[in-house]
Amino acid sequence: MNKVLLTALGFCLLAAACTTPGKNTAIGAGAGAAVGAVTGAVIANNTKGGEAWKGAVIGGAAGAVAGGAIGNYFDKQAKELAAIADVAKTNDGLRITLKNDILFSVNSAELSSAAQKTLTDLNTVLKKYPQNIIVVEGNTDNTGSAATNKTLSEKRAKAVYDFLLGTGLKTYKISYIGYGLTNPIADNSTEEGRAKNRRVNLDITANTAAIK
Repeated sequence: MNKVLLTALGFCLLAAACTTPGKNTAIGAGAGAAVGAVTGAVIANNTKGGEAWKGAVIGGAAGAVAGGAIGNYFDKQAKELAAIADVAKTNDGLRITLKNDILFSVNSAELSSAAQKTLTDLNTVLKKYPQNIIVVEGNTDNTGSAATNKTLSEKRAKAVYDFLLGTGLKTYKISYIGYGLTNPIADNSTEEGRAKNRRVNLDITANTAAIK
């Protein structure tokens, strides 16, 4: 990568960071600028004259706009969802965590009335973001056999999946999976740890090509 291209990259990243609000927005814009700059430079270097700086600046500017839009899409959504559930930002989007002891009774995959209220509120927000790609993930602690926990986690993930679709969710794509006891986030040797491991996550990415 030559000096001119590095300068163009730096310009695009700085411009993105200065003009877009929100952590995810700035990161998305910066990444978009970098990718756009490199792409633009490559295109320019393969044309007569090889004016890499022009391709880098043009590509970087376009990438910053696209990346900023994607970051803003997740920033706005995270702010709304945080009023309802635990939300964490990931490299690719968002992760919502719902505790199983609130969602279900022991050894049951039937949603509680409180769970239905929470999911209804979540759905009110999720409907506003139709480019979401959602994976509903069921997880358990290590109490009981691996096979039993795998089945239970799948049934619970499907219960959430069915409820969201049944209450009118409009999204680009949604699926579900049960991980059983294989994906702990805390120590299963303590009750506190096991409670954290009993959860349903909504892993949210997006059809970024459609976000402007």
